Amino acid sequence: MATKNMEAAATTMDIYRKALNFNVIGRYDPKIKQLLFHTPHASVYKWDFANDEWTKLEYQGVLAIYLRDVHDEQDVLPAQDGSEQNNTANNATDSANCGAVLTGRDIYNYGLIILNRMNPDNFSMGIVPNSVINKRKVFNASEDAENPLECMGVEVKDDLVIIKNLKHEVYGIWIHTVADRQNIYELIKYLLENDPKDTFA
Repeated sequence: MATKNMEAAATTMDIYRKALNFNVIGRYDPKIKQLLFHTPHASVYKWDFANDEWTKLEYQGVLAIYLRDVHDEQDVLPAQDGSEQNNTANNATDSANCGAVLTGRDIYNYGLIILNRMNPDNFSMGIVPNSVINKRKVFNASEDAENPLECMGVEVKDDLVIIKNLKHEVYGIWIHTVADRQNIYELIKYLLENDPKDTFA
């Protein structure tokens, strides 16, 4: 009986955490549609090509990957004016610390965010299936020439999930739980290699 009560309490707590994370992410990215995965602790590194080494960034906290609602194809990302620094699709936060700001039509089907415990700025990255980027190069050549995006890539190496983003920047995400590290790698790989989905039932 005690075991069943403990399992029920753990399930209730997990549902509560997911709902809380969903609501918090919604403040930064109102297009969140479905939480796909979350893990309680992650840290971010950026590959410094000039010095050939990892640089630890000031981002630590809950990592979440989620589905975004981008059904309106005419939707354009808001301009960066400093007032809305945490828009996930914009690869958000301070571009000197985090990465190049994404602009143009919002094609970012998925988002990755780390809800930062160290300071108010969160780390975020738009995730786009490679098929969408390849179609964009063919069918929206003028937009691609104006704002070129590269296919993303992901691998696991040296305890890091290494992600090459749309602007060819390389980030390493250290995840506390080894099983979660593998799950996140496999999820991102799946999202990149398959056509975008409207829902994950």
